[in-house]
Amino acid sequence: MKDGNFSFASLISGRDEFEESFWPSFTDVMMVITMIFLIVTVAVVLSNTRLLDDLRNSVKAEQSAQQEAQKAAEEALQASQQAQKAEQLVEFQLKANASLEEQLEYLQQRSNSLEMELLRSRATAEAAASAASERDALVSRLEAQQSEYGSTLKLREQSIAMLQTELSSKNTEIAGLTSKADQSEKQLLSLQGEYTELDQKYQKLLKPARSSKGKQVVEVVYSKSGYSIRKPGEAALRNIGRAALDAELSALKTQHGAELYVKVVIPDNSGLSYNDAWRFTSEMLSKYDYYNAP
Repeated sequence: MKDGNFSFASLISGRDEFEESFWPSFTDVMMVITMIFLIVTVAVVLSNTRLLDDLRNSVKAEQSAQQEAQKAAEEALQASQQAQKAEQLVEFQLKANASLEEQLEYLQQRSNSLEMELLRSRATAEAAASAASERDALVSRLEAQQSEYGSTLKLREQSIAMLQTELSSKNTEIAGLTSKADQSEKQLLSLQGEYTELDQKYQKLLKPARSSKGKQVVEVVYSKSGYSIRKPGEAALRNIGRAALDAELSALKTQHGAELYVKVVIPDNSGLSYNDAWRFTSEMLSKYDYYNAP
């Protein structure tokens, strides 16, 4: 019994010793685990904090990028609108330049036309001045010759009066004088004819300005697309070929003669060169207009 009691007591004593040594060790292990858990938790929290900061920075960067992209898109739209305005301005300027070039070409044509008219007017004035000068010189010569002829006739009459008593012996001399008088008269008539011709030419140079007043007006329009005519009494223009145009103008010339006024119209958009327009106008006026009638 004593041995049995001793063994049970020893067993209880050993268990107590085991329990006393086990729990401190377990507490230490749990403490270590707890510390590890706390350290891991802190690490995770710190990692999550950094990730959250990175996420926030990323969101801010993305928002900033979106704002920059939107700003760039707005600037691109403004640049596109400015480019369109610039293109419209360039197109307008090109149209304006084309219009100015057309006006300049028209003014150049008008300048050439006025220059030619000025040259013709100067030539006409010079011809008229030359004809007037020749006429004055001719008149002076005629007057001198008439004076000389009058003096010669007077002397001859005096000689004839003085020689009447010697008529029979002076018949030959009288016949010679008569012949000379006939020649002088012929020369005078010839000079008078030349004077008349020069006077007609001079009067032709002094013709009044060309006018449609009191005339039968026929209107002729010419462009690259063809010819049109409006005869006296007609209300509107009508298209016509060149041969028919000449035929109708010839008939009107025969009908009205010096009363026919030909109005030639060259439209601004005719497409003709200045030389073609001037050649056609000159031809029409010289053939059919009253001003050039003989």
